[in-house]
Amino acid sequence: MKAVLRRVRAYAGQLGLLAALVGLAAFLASGPARLINDQIDLGLRGDVGELGSSARDVTFSHNLEPPLIARAGDGAPLLATIRDGLRAPLPEMIDGAWFIAEVGPAAVVRGGRNESCPQLAAARRQTGADEATRIVDGRRPASRAGRSEAIIGADAAAALNLRTGEKFALADRFGVAEITVVGVFEPVDAAAPIWDDMRLVRAACPDPRDGTRWRAVLLTDAVGADTAGTDAEALEHRWRYRIDERALTADRIGEVNEALAAARRTPPADGTSMLTSLDSTLAAFDQRLRAARSLIAVVQAGILATLAGLILLAARLAVERRRGEYALLRARGGSVPLIGRRGLAEALVVVLPAAALGWTAGILTPGRAEPIEIPLVAGVLLLGLLAPAGYAAALARRPDFTGHRGDLITARPSPRQLTAEASVVALAAGGVYLVRLRGLDAGAGVDPYLIAVPVLLALAVSLIALRIMPFPLRWAGRIAARTRGAVAFLGLSGAGRGSPLRSGPLAVLVIAVATGIFTSTVTSTVDTARSRAAELAVPADAIVDGYFFAPDTAATIAALPGVTAAAPMLTASAANVRVTGRPTILQAQVMVVDTAAFASVSSAALPAAVTAARPGGDAVPAIVSSHLAGQAAAGGTVEVQGRRYPFTTAVVSDLVPGLGTGVRDFIVLPQQAMAVPDFQPIVPNHILVKGDGFDPQAVRAAADQGQIAQMRQLVARTIEPWELTVPATVLTRDAARSALAERGVDGVLSVTFTAGLIAAAGLALLAVALTVLAGAPARGRTLSRLRTMGLSAGQGRRLLVFELVPVLAAAVLAGGVVGVALPALIGTALGLADFTAGVPTGVSVDPSTAAGVLGVAALAVIAALLVENVANRRLRLGTVLRLGEEQL
Repeated sequence: MKAVLRRVRAYAGQLGLLAALVGLAAFLASGPARLINDQIDLGLRGDVGELGSSARDVTFSHNLEPPLIARAGDGAPLLATIRDGLRAPLPEMIDGAWFIAEVGPAAVVRGGRNESCPQLAAARRQTGADEATRIVDGRRPASRAGRSEAIIGADAAAALNLRTGEKFALADRFGVAEITVVGVFEPVDAAAPIWDDMRLVRAACPDPRDGTRWRAVLLTDAVGADTAGTDAEALEHRWRYRIDERALTADRIGEVNEALAAARRTPPADGTSMLTSLDSTLAAFDQRLRAARSLIAVVQAGILATLAGLILLAARLAVERRRGEYALLRARGGSVPLIGRRGLAEALVVVLPAAALGWTAGILTPGRAEPIEIPLVAGVLLLGLLAPAGYAAALARRPDFTGHRGDLITARPSPRQLTAEASVVALAAGGVYLVRLRGLDAGAGVDPYLIAVPVLLALAVSLIALRIMPFPLRWAGRIAARTRGAVAFLGLSGAGRGSPLRSGPLAVLVIAVATGIFTSTVTSTVDTARSRAAELAVPADAIVDGYFFAPDTAATIAALPGVTAAAPMLTASAANVRVTGRPTILQAQVMVVDTAAFASVSSAALPAAVTAARPGGDAVPAIVSSHLAGQAAAGGTVEVQGRRYPFTTAVVSDLVPGLGTGVRDFIVLPQQAMAVPDFQPIVPNHILVKGDGFDPQAVRAAADQGQIAQMRQLVARTIEPWELTVPATVLTRDAARSALAERGVDGVLSVTFTAGLIAAAGLALLAVALTVLAGAPARGRTLSRLRTMGLSAGQGRRLLVFELVPVLAAAVLAGGVVGVALPALIGTALGLADFTAGVPTGVSVDPSTAAGVLGVAALAVIAALLVENVANRRLRLGTVLRLGEEQL
């Protein structure tokens, strides 16, 4: 053991480098995955937390009629029964449960007066309501047979103008229930989940001319709910379960959705039906997550493969520095297994603690562990342990093994080596074909082979580059030989020598560069597509949405400070389309816009066939979606705000600015070519705004005034802002663009790609440093001899540059080709459209990527010069020729 420790101290530099790489690899195999999982889980919980109670809660509903109401009894005891009947893991995720017996919402009738738009109210008995309320006026309900009592919230009492002691009727479809208000309450905690579906809200009247009305919930007791239900001839029992989003993790989405599907097929209580949108939300998140995990896995595979290559380089460096020692052992009768055991024992001393420290750091990172974490860490440990021993043993068993420089051996590649290289190329080509055919995730999880395809492709390209490199280097060397000075010739000759240390650094560099450029290309591609998606949704600087605006609202908004121009636009869904020569009526979304006004506010251009349209023709030239054009190629008529307009299909397109990406059947009509009568103008429901620095609140206020003016024409009375059915909203293009990058896993993807780009650049620099260290002794001896012939220190540094630049250039060129080609080769399997709101993605290369690659290459050269300088000082080049030293 002491001998092992002495050897470890003697070669602490090489073994310390190996240990550091193993520790870093162990951390990267565990820590980043945990951190990514933590961020994914936070995104999932954020998406679920933003859902309304009707969507996120799991509710079982049972509608009762009078004969069943009396026999149904109290449903509160079934809360535990239903909960226990749910499939795991749902029961353990439930954070709150309530039983509800409710009548309504129904019309509030007082004094026998019938109103065209009466207020709405529901009488509800809900478990937990007594603990969640405090009475501020009157008392709690104490209903008895034939008399339903209820309490009302203070805000609802003011909105509905109900006071303690007042009676009113709930007029449902089949009956009328009499309710007596006996108290007014306030919530103990207004933000508690129990109030999510009981808040006072404003609803639209059936007739828009009547404005809006209030919808409130009154609380009663069990007898009051049953009595009111019997009188109204309708009572609904609901068992509502709040799913705690803190218990949700991305790895449990599948089993949660399976449990929800089972409860939907076979509810735990007879006669009930399940109401929730949680399963669809989880399914949509899981779809984006699968695409994100595939992309993240590709980046992680590239980084870990680069680190594995660096570990192998460090092991080769350590063994090559001890070549003379191993040759002496063999000369004295030492066996190959003995040399392997020496390397393994030394590696155990430094590699095992380093791997443990790296894994410990990864475990301390917040987040869930991946199932593959332990196999990955074990693989890193085994690689770090076996690489030095295996390489030393393989080197020692060669018949031609000597202690001389390995870079002077220029043997041709053996048939076995060529076969291995051809196999790597074949594996890469076959993997690309399978990825394009099946995708990275075929539903059974990420396939390790398919995820490794980018690494295999980079490795295959590096092998091809290694076989091609000698030819241009020889040509360049012949040219350099005819020039003055020997630095260029010697450097290019060194770069072209078939050193066994040359293929490893080149492969590692190609993988690192390919990973970095791949992440940059995918990021640029997604960013470009997201910008296009935001432009399709918001074709101007901002879009104002509402119910209907007065025709002059756009002019009013255009006069606001900071607004350059504004254009009205109408979109209407489910418009009736009658096709020429066919009796059937189709439905599509119609968009009407004045193309000149649209061009004044939007950078997106509409087709010339539409912008050039003018009034007077028999039909209006229109943009028609490809799906609808297949059925209405001959044109027809489309109904817009009660009038029919003939159209002809002038342009077929699936994407039009202003309609987003989720519309399959649509028709875009140029308003300037439509025969719109003066007495029935087109009333817009969108305003496109162009400007910089305008106040969104001022734009919203002007838009609401336009809605009030339009409503006043319909009802011929004063309209208050709170009576608007749909208050105006303002969405800027920047906000729409930001929203696309903040959904669920999208933020995690951006962070991962940024970290991957930085890691790839750092590992590429480290690979260059290892390359320089590997050749430092041989270069040092050469420099010592050349110094005696007049070579200056500056020429020595240029010699390294000439030797290193061809390797860097080949790596950058090969890695760049792989990085840019990967999105094109496997782009269909990456699922990038899941992150771009459905906008098709091509391949977009950011020009700054080239500058970044050149910057990293320049840094690599500078780092190589620094490492060479340190290595030369350590080698004491001035004494090499005098003393014949061959070691560090």
